[in-house]
Amino acid sequence: MENNIDTIIGVNVTLKGNLYNKGSIQVNGSVEGEVKSDENIIIGDSAKIKGPVIAKKIEVSGEVIGTIEAFDKLEINPTGRITGDLKAKSLIIKEGAAFVGKSLMPSADAADITDVKKEEKDKDDETEKEIDEEISKPADKPESVDKLGFFSKK
Repeated sequence: MENNIDTIIGVNVTLKGNLYNKGSIQVNGSVEGEVKSDENIIIGDSAKIKGPVIAKKIEVSGEVIGTIEAFDKLEINPTGRITGDLKAKSLIIKEGAAFVGKSLMPSADAADITDVKKEEKDKDDETEKEIDEEISKPADKPESVDKLGFFSKK
């Protein structure tokens, strides 16, 4: 990621509130609140963010607890830890990184996704109908039932 960083949150800094910058941001300390940039956000090894992170490009080496939205690229380095949902056009998760949540990559055509979901629902509905029909069929009646209620065929 580029080195043109406008704002740096130092290792010993704790910020409670929202942080917005049109330029790039590097977080090495703690932030409780939204971190948003029109450019890039670099989350250093020692950083901890509780809240949403939104930028064009995001690189995570620290910890994020909250949603992440990268309009271009999200990269999670081996020391990176994310707990929360993310949305990115491009996603790179390096070996050793941790991610717990759901991801959405909107580069796929939304119409194609809708068609796939409809096909899956139709298949599920068909399977459910077949199961209901099988259940509603009358069971084969045994020819006799003894005094203890056991079925036997002659």
